[in-house]
Amino acid sequence: MKVLLCDDDALIRDSFEVILNKSGIDVVGKVKNGKEAIDFVDNRDVDVILMDIRMPVMDGIEATRYIKKHDEKIKVIMLTTFRDFKHVHQSLHAGASGYVLKTDAVEMQIDTIKAVHEGKAIISEAALKNYTKAKKDDLLTERENSCMELIAHGYSNKEIASRLFIGEGTVRNVISIILSKLELRDRTQIAIYYWQTQYDSDS
Repeated sequence: MKVLLCDDDALIRDSFEVILNKSGIDVVGKVKNGKEAIDFVDNRDVDVILMDIRMPVMDGIEATRYIKKHDEKIKVIMLTTFRDFKHVHQSLHAGASGYVLKTDAVEMQIDTIKAVHEGKAIISEAALKNYTKAKKDDLLTERENSCMELIAHGYSNKEIASRLFIGEGTVRNVISIILSKLELRDRTQIAIYYWQTQYDSDS
């Protein structure tokens, strides 16, 4: 297994290199931002990337999105301090197969790397608790949630405007905000997202 470490903190990079090498995992490179990770995988074979989220030049989510688009075989594991819904959601949407915290036990981090390399998807238990508890309204305002619900029920922009007592132009703006916040492409995906969250909250 060939692993690339991507973190802007040199101490983190060096520490994980020692830990992984002792565990029999081959660290083939260390880079300090997402752009360097992209450049590295363009020239070297990599199986798994341990990717920090917040970095200068290019963050880990943007880099993950680019890498997965150009080479689906590479597995990306987010290695971060963030455990909130937004960062987990954005990371998984970008194509990450794993999400571990820097504060997780070393054994858990190693197990995650091996499991993801074998094709499994793993989220840190601490992050998973926040992710599964979170609802869509953690990201959206009351108006945006109302608009999303009406879209999911098949209402047109004109009908939504009438029901929410706003103009059609405002409805279009609200839809654009929803698409941006949830990183979705169109109103069909908005409807799918709505019904998925409804199902998850009932199960």
